[in-house]
Amino acid sequence: MGDSVESQKNDKKSFGRDVGKLVTGTIIAQAVGICLTPIITRIFSPDIYGVASVFISIVSILTVISCMRYELAILLPKNQKEAGGVFLACIGVLLCFTAVLIPVFLFFGEGIVNIFNTPELSPYVLLIPLLVFIDGLYLALRYWNTRNKRFGTQAATQALQSITGSGCKLGLGLVGQIHALSLIAAQIAGQTLGTIILLIRGLRADFAILKESCSLSNIKSQMVRYRKFPLIDTWSNLMNVISWQLPVLMLSGFFSPVIAGLYTLGFSMIQMPMSFIGGSIRQVFLQRGAVAKHDGTLPQLTEEICSVLIMVAVMPFLLLGVVGGNLFGLVFGSEWYEAGVFAQILALWAMIWFVASIMSELIYVMEFQGFGFFYNVLNLSTRFLSLLIGGIVGNAYLGLFLFMISGVFVYGFMGYVVVRRSGASFAVIWRNVQKAVLASVVGAGLVFCLSLSGVLPEWVVCVAAVGVGVVYVGWLVLKEKRVREYLGWG
Repeated sequence: MGDSVESQKNDKKSFGRDVGKLVTGTIIAQAVGICLTPIITRIFSPDIYGVASVFISIVSILTVISCMRYELAILLPKNQKEAGGVFLACIGVLLCFTAVLIPVFLFFGEGIVNIFNTPELSPYVLLIPLLVFIDGLYLALRYWNTRNKRFGTQAATQALQSITGSGCKLGLGLVGQIHALSLIAAQIAGQTLGTIILLIRGLRADFAILKESCSLSNIKSQMVRYRKFPLIDTWSNLMNVISWQLPVLMLSGFFSPVIAGLYTLGFSMIQMPMSFIGGSIRQVFLQRGAVAKHDGTLPQLTEEICSVLIMVAVMPFLLLGVVGGNLFGLVFGSEWYEAGVFAQILALWAMIWFVASIMSELIYVMEFQGFGFFYNVLNLSTRFLSLLIGGIVGNAYLGLFLFMISGVFVYGFMGYVVVRRSGASFAVIWRNVQKAVLASVVGAGLVFCLSLSGVLPEWVVCVAAVGVGVVYVGWLVLKEKRVREYLGWG
């Protein structure tokens, strides 16, 4: 019994160290992005942001099927030769997919971008297959490095990607290249650098393994063994990514690239800070979850991670829902005030999404792809209908409000199902988080009362909100041991 308890403590510390490595890189990456964004938003207008975001949305949709989701299966084989076969299968599928995209965008690219009210992208459509290939290769390499626990390399890669991308945006803007191509080129530069770093690291460490794995029989057998990923999960995840990119594409198509640009900044500022922790936990949770499934500790791991995610998320998103518009106007410039209003509308949904989306990694751990497919059909259809109603009525606020409502129910349902299927106890999770939830409601409530009073200037209310958030994080670090353990903070 003592050995079991000690083993669990060591697992938490190991989990925390691995997350800590990724969080360090992510913090550097996101801190650079956050610090430079207020300058960049004063150079590039919302309409330029909107045009570039349509380009990135198209790339994101195509990237998710570029390896036919075999990249997720890299983590699952017990031995390295089989895993190497899966990795090489990813590369082969990626090359074929990119070869198909080139003539598609050569002949039909202009018509595709015109659908989304962005004819400015017509000269650059052949950059789409290029970035899809780079992003697809990065996906395969990232999961290969995750399998081999090279979290330090990935941390450095994330930091360099952000520094390169943000630096290029700023540099091009300062020399007068104020157009969508500058934002696109910066994205390509950052992704290319990250991919090259992971490629060099992987080849140096694992060339012998990959060489041994490079046989048609091995690659074919792994593709057959993990056929559920391309047959089910590819289309499931494609629907998921389309549902994520729908707001940009539909807001641009129904309204204008300006509205799409405002949404892009609002959503990116929701996503960016939580990526400090969420993206890092996701990678380590998937790797640890695959191990926990075999040793019978998956329920306990799920309870702990779900609790940590709720405690981390609840205060920031409640505060965003209170002061989003004023905060964006203060930080990014008055023309971006509406981006903050969009963020306020989406805050409740974003909190549910943050927790449930990371818990969705259990779908892959438990090979529960059938439910994942159903959930993604539901998610895509409700988002499409929400935005369609807003577009027909001619009211972007209504579309985003319905988007938020549907997202709360869909993500809440998905999170409930996968956590319950893992064997975790919701009663245990609630006992773990109830103090943090109560503190968050009280803190956000105080800020809300200040904002309603009208006594203090808007900037003072924003500073008060930031102060409440900082105090809450300090309390978490000092009082919540499991947060420190799983995030590598002590």
